[in-house]
Amino acid sequence: MNARQFALPVDDETIAVDTLGSAEQLSALFLHGAGQSHRQRQRLLREELAEQGFGSIAFDFSGHGDSSANSPGSLQKRLREAEHVLQATNVAHAVHTVVGTSMSGEIAIRLACKPDSELTHLVMIVGAIYDRAAFALPFGPAFSAAIRRPQSWREAETLEFIRHYRGGLSIIRALDDAVIPHDVAELLVQAAQSARFRRLIDLPDTDHRLSEKMVQDALLRQRIAAIIRQENQEEK
Repeated sequence: MNARQFALPVDDETIAVDTLGSAEQLSALFLHGAGQSHRQRQRLLREELAEQGFGSIAFDFSGHGDSSANSPGSLQKRLREAEHVLQATNVAHAVHTVVGTSMSGEIAIRLACKPDSELTHLVMIVGAIYDRAAFALPFGPAFSAAIRRPQSWREAETLEFIRHYRGGLSIIRALDDAVIPHDVAELLVQAAQSARFRRLIDLPDTDHRLSEKMVQDALLRQRIAAIIRQENQEEK
C-alpha cells in the first residue's frame, strides 16, 4: 500500500498529513471530529478503501494528534487548514469525495459547496452543523455558549450553502446518537434540493462514537466503506 506522511505549514501551525494510495488514486479527504479525535481514528476504514483502489488523504487539525497547537482553534481555522491540505495533496485532481465526521460535517459542507470545488460526493458521518455566529469564534466559552443555545443549528449558514450543492450527499446517522440531534440530518436532506442524489443511512444500536465502533466491527467498516465509494443513489 502506497503511504506517505508529511508536515504542512498552514499559517502559524504545522499540520500532520498522510496519504494512502498513489496520487491518481487519492479519491477522498477525511476530516476527523472534535474532542480527543485525530486522523488515526479512521485509519482502518481508509485502509479498507485503499485496498479497493480508493485512496485517501487525512490530517490532524491543529491542536489534535501530531499537529501543532500554537493558537486557538475555530471552525474558520479548521476550514482554512482543510483547504490548504486539499490544495497541497490533490495534485492529480483525483479527490472527489469529502468525509466529515462529527464537528467536521460543517467543514465538509463548506468545502464541497465552494464555487470552485471539485468535490462531487459529500459524506457526513454523525455530522454536525452550527449556528452561523459560531463559525469565527475561537473554541472556548463564547463558542460553547453559541452552539449550546437550543436548536441553534437551525441558524446554520451551511443550510443555505447546501441548497446550491449539485453533487451527491450521503448522511450516515447513528440512531442512538445523544450528541447530534436527529433533525439535523433530515434538515440537511431537505435543504439539498439541487443535489444529484440525497441519501440518509440510519444505523441502529449505534451512538455518536461510530468511529470507535468501526475499529471493532469489520462488517460495519465494510458497509461504511461501500457508502463512501458509491456515488449513485441506490445503496448496495
